[in-house]
Amino acid sequence: MKLFLLLCLFVAFSTVLPAQSGLVLEASQLFTSFKFKDRAGVSHNKEYQGLYTGAYGIGYRYVNDIGLIIKPGIGMRNGGANLVYDDQNYSWKLQYADLKLGLGYMTRFETVNPYFLASGYYAFLLRGLQVTHNENLNITESNLLSNIDYGLIFSPGLNIKLSDYISTYLELNYLLGLTNIEKDPGQKTKNFGYGLSVGVSISFSE
Repeated sequence: MKLFLLLCLFVAFSTVLPAQSGLVLEASQLFTSFKFKDRAGVSHNKEYQGLYTGAYGIGYRYVNDIGLIIKPGIGMRNGGANLVYDDQNYSWKLQYADLKLGLGYMTRFETVNPYFLASGYYAFLLRGLQVTHNENLNITESNLLSNIDYGLIFSPGLNIKLSDYISTYLELNYLLGLTNIEKDPGQKTKNFGYGLSVGVSISFSE
């Protein structure tokens, strides 16, 4: 509730200031893995090997004249990890639909604008596959993992103005899952990842 009220105040304050708003399209290269704790509470993060995956999305970006940013969006994101355990190879490949809401600040210069964005995300698992040697297991049908994931994404970036209405941007991303997606009682698995996003913003106003 406090976060919701803070967001409402932020939006109300921003709407009284001159602003630039527009549509954003972006694609990302991700390196994803799991943070895992067993029933004894022992962390096995280093045993998991990451996967190179991708993501893409569409959204809206609002930047007022003092640099405050609001950026909601939707998209598709792939995740998962690899693991070698007892001489067996395991692989998890997950695909999520994401809802995101980002708040941040942009330093306003004439052409190049550095910024920082912190986003909350809520994701739904569309499909998942667990591969053990030559055996494939459908995660969504077998209900092995939770269908819901949520967390935070921290994104320092650089916005480059190409014209009064078009700009491009480059972001570094760190995704931190906050919810346990594990169904096995006593075990905890959380998503995390690093990424590089490239996007374009098409503004509705100068």
